[in-house]
Amino acid sequence: MMKKLTLGLSALICIPCIATADGFDFSLSGGFPFLITPTVSTTHDGIEYYANLKIGLDGGLSLGAEKQYGNHVYGVFIGAVGARKTEFSCFDNDECDFILFEFEEKTTQGIGLSYEYRFNSTRDGWAFRLEGGYGEESRHNEKRFDGNVQIVYHF
Repeated sequence: MMKKLTLGLSALICIPCIATADGFDFSLSGGFPFLITPTVSTTHDGIEYYANLKIGLDGGLSLGAEKQYGNHVYGVFIGAVGARKTEFSCFDNDECDFILFEFEEKTTQGIGLSYEYRFNSTRDGWAFRLEGGYGEESRHNEKRFDGNVQIVYHF
């Protein structure tokens, strides 16, 4: 848990520095189950390619590509899809003691689709984003559908 928090905080500090370079854009979002999601992107031939770090109830990285049509943006991504409580039963007492100090939510890693509504027809400004997909839960490799919702500001 401490490693994830340290990684997340260092990424928050470094990503805006990288994003100010020519050809890179930066956005920051918040939502559920990922409370904060910094994103760096670049556009080539009308397709926006991005990488983001999702930090919240659990965390993860994702990489994706999306295309904008007016105010609507459609995309595909691979990586962290969502995070939610896992079904878990304790058989080993040592393992149960350890779990008391962790969040019970675990990230679903997989492939997904995204939809974003941008309130401006340009990239800059506020947007509402939905992501959904299918993958494996990170603790027990349970296959499941998952998703997240975000309010985004594009700088």
